[in-house]
Amino acid sequence: MKISASGIATATALTLIPIMGGAATASAEGASTQAVQAESCPRDGYVTPGHRCTTLSNGILRIWLADEGRTVETKYHKTGGSTITAKLGYLRSGSNTWGSSQSMSAGYYYSKTWTSVPNACSPVNGLLYSGGTTYQTPAADVC
Repeated sequence: MKISASGIATATALTLIPIMGGAATASAEGASTQAVQAESCPRDGYVTPGHRCTTLSNGILRIWLADEGRTVETKYHKTGGSTITAKLGYLRSGSNTWGSSQSMSAGYYYSKTWTSVPNACSPVNGLLYSGGTTYQTPAADVC
């Protein structure tokens, strides 16, 4: 399921749920895409201690921590290039955790959220794996 950056759903049987800022989110089995306003990532990747990002050639990869680090969300805004098959994940305490592989097209937001994550006070990197390469954000740390 995906929602275009303009907010028009392109999947059937999709319920849109308003979130902060009037954006909409759709989810299936813990993975979701979001339509939100255009964004950028600071050169150093620092947004807040619990929110870091990195700019890739065809998008922006982000990591968000909530609930004192027990909730981890990795998000990718694919801004260009051809459709890829990729998966989102995070790295904490030397261990990678991955969501399911999915097709990702330009103009869409892709997101995966994990709750009740152990080692809440350990730094976390957001991950994107595609075509044999793993991309990562700088580490976020809320403690």
